Amino acid sequence: MGLVGVASAQEDLDDITWLAYEKSESGKSRDLIGPTIAEDGPMYDELLANGTLSSWGIAIPINHHLDDNWNYMLWATMSGWGDVQKLQGGFQKMFSTRSPEQMSATQKAYDEATVDGSHHDAIIRHHSGHLGSPDGGVPKYFHLSFWKVAPEGFDRMIEFYKDNVAPIMAEHRASGSVPSYGISTQELHGDPSWTHVTWYTVSDLSAIDAVGKSLDEGLADLDMEDIMSAMDWDAHRDQVLLIVHMGGMSEGE
Repeated sequence: MGLVGVASAQEDLDDITWLAYEKSESGKSRDLIGPTIAEDGPMYDELLANGTLSSWGIAIPINHHLDDNWNYMLWATMSGWGDVQKLQGGFQKMFSTRSPEQMSATQKAYDEATVDGSHHDAIIRHHSGHLGSPDGGVPKYFHLSFWKVAPEGFDRMIEFYKDNVAPIMAEHRASGSVPSYGISTQELHGDPSWTHVTWYTVSDLSAIDAVGKSLDEGLADLDMEDIMSAMDWDAHRDQVLLIVHMGGMSEGE
């Protein structure tokens, strides 16, 4: 999740993504998305251009769960915590250029567009996959699968993904149907409902059918007992997000 970038990454990853979540008031999502792109976007794009960020963007869910406490996600992907500090510096620089009147107007617009107290953050660490598109294409959707694994299975889950899932996803990436994919875990632990998230991006939702079929076929002959025994299947959930803005892109790209 956050995950898409403009250049390929190596199979073994160690990047992190900062995820900022909000819940907009009914009918106010555009009032949150538009000003973020217009007012904060140039700062993010500058950090993208100088290499501090490898990607940033905004996505919204297209399928909703009863307990969802957000409907807007901004991501920023970078190499490590040193770049998080540079990101914070970018905010400080941006705020220093705004007058008190501008700051007040921005805060008022934000308060009117969002549900009070809904903002929360997550930081995830990527372990395996590819964060960039092989052909420079622009993904349109994220497919996310959340898993809860017992402590003794934490590393086994990552190795299982590397050995068995990543090769299948790499084939889809080579065909161009899946620009990016990976497995990630919580860098700062704040949500006990999951331990791992496996994700991939697509430009066309029909690719989800093809990925599901190839995973079913590719994993069918494996002995799954070891990894399955470590999973809490009641905690598993999936979500699909629409990418409404990709950093560094002009409107309409």
